[in-house]
Amino acid sequence: MPLSFSNSPNGGGGYTPYVRYMAGTASWSTADGAFQFTKAAFDLGNIQTGWCYLAQGQAPDWVMDADLENPAPRPEGDDWKRGFKVNIMSKDMFGEEPCREWGTSSVGATMAIQKLYADWEEMNPSDGQVAVVSFSGAVPTKVGKGNTNVPTLTIEKLIDRPAELAEIGGTGGTGDSFPSAPVATAPSSDDEF
Repeated sequence: MPLSFSNSPNGGGGYTPYVRYMAGTASWSTADGAFQFTKAAFDLGNIQTGWCYLAQGQAPDWVMDADLENPAPRPEGDDWKRGFKVNIMSKDMFGEEPCREWGTSSVGATMAIQKLYADWEEMNPSDGQVAVVSFSGAVPTKVGKGNTNVPTLTIEKLIDRPAELAEIGGTGGTGDSFPSAPVATAPSSDDEF
């Protein structure tokens, strides 16, 4: 069997490209550089939480929770922080590789995702629905002795999980963590979602 270094989930590499929120500048980037975040489908039904260790110049190290109600024990060491991973999708922003993983333990991002997740739960989504989320800037916020910019994320509507998100499965691109649920085959209107 040949080696596959494809970044696409269907390429067999098992890797979902990342998206990053930079609180210091209230901006977004991918491996290709900065981009303007407009809106994306967030698969909040399959969000994962856990412990994250970030070291400069290295990929994040994660110890994921068994599920949202059963946190993993804190790993040894002082630099582990609680964080999340969620798959998002947008053909408009990401082109031919529309699915990205947003995983972070930054304070501003975790504050935003907690609010977003609570808003999503209040909407009482059906199995297989994802949230179409827009970004409208950030709110400078004092946290402890420091400051951060909390991204303003708003749910515009709920839609059936796009086929592209269903193909990559849970975060990380394993493709096997979804229960049976409706999958959209095409956008429901003339816009992306």
